[in-house]
Amino acid sequence: MTPYKRHLMSWITGRGFGLRLPEQGAATVVTEDVRALERATAEGLVGPETLVFAPSGSEAPGVAAVVPYRGSLVEPGAEAQIGEDFFLQIQAYSIAGFLVLLGPTAVRLTDQEDVEAFLADADAALTEGSWPDVLTNPAVQFADVAAAGGAAPVDGPWLRLYLDSEGARAGTPGPLLGPEQLPVDAALQREVAGRTWLGRYHAAVQALQSLRARGHEGCEVSGFGVRFNSHLDTGAQAPDLALPEAPVLLRSGETYFVYEPVGGRTFEAGAEAALTLERALVQPESSEDSAAWAQARTFLERGSATAGAAA
Repeated sequence: MTPYKRHLMSWITGRGFGLRLPEQGAATVVTEDVRALERATAEGLVGPETLVFAPSGSEAPGVAAVVPYRGSLVEPGAEAQIGEDFFLQIQAYSIAGFLVLLGPTAVRLTDQEDVEAFLADADAALTEGSWPDVLTNPAVQFADVAAAGGAAPVDGPWLRLYLDSEGARAGTPGPLLGPEQLPVDAALQREVAGRTWLGRYHAAVQALQSLRARGHEGCEVSGFGVRFNSHLDTGAQAPDLALPEAPVLLRSGETYFVYEPVGGRTFEAGAEAALTLERALVQPESSEDSAAWAQARTFLERGSATAGAAA
């Protein structure tokens, strides 16, 4: 992945993607116009380690790396062009599933209809193991994951900024951040608070994208409509569903996989190791499964170090 694509993915999602937060300014900045970039530079929001996406023709000599773009990185239905051959579509969640996505796409929650569609899809995944095709597409990035219950521990103004003609805003300029959409934002936050498993849902989406990119369609995810140990709890209160950074277990046919959300790595696991790890994640208090967890942890560490099947 090129540096600018890593920065762009981080700016869209609020996830770190391994970026180091700079001592001065934000890691990634998107500007609406030249004046916004000049003002941000003067105010110290753009530092020597900042990567800036700015409209073609913008410059910040001696201060930051500037990647020019054409179009829009923020408007649903718009497209941004970076360089000669990279195009990014911006789509609203509720309609993205009905579109033919031709390349990299950022999907946003822009209004109440988007929020309702997102929550319905997430609920169906939890209870039925049914996953929205658009989100498991490896070319799609879900924007602003923290607002929708995803884990984004380094998100904030030092990770990403949007600079418009009025000034700087933390994060990206989706309508959920605008004052006219505060009722929508409040409604989303109430729904998120009642679904403590949404962090796990976002991690599972990333895992499914990783496997789908390698040709594995229709994978099952432990905790979402199914357990590989059939006697284990599949309810929303299962302990592992409150652990967004814990390993995600998947099954494609007879083959098991483990996805590590923190490092974004995927590797194949033997059936015994996968079932052991699942028991340990769902029943962490039992003495038997404490030992199982220790065995599974050893397996994970060994698998991470020898990631021949890793992403």
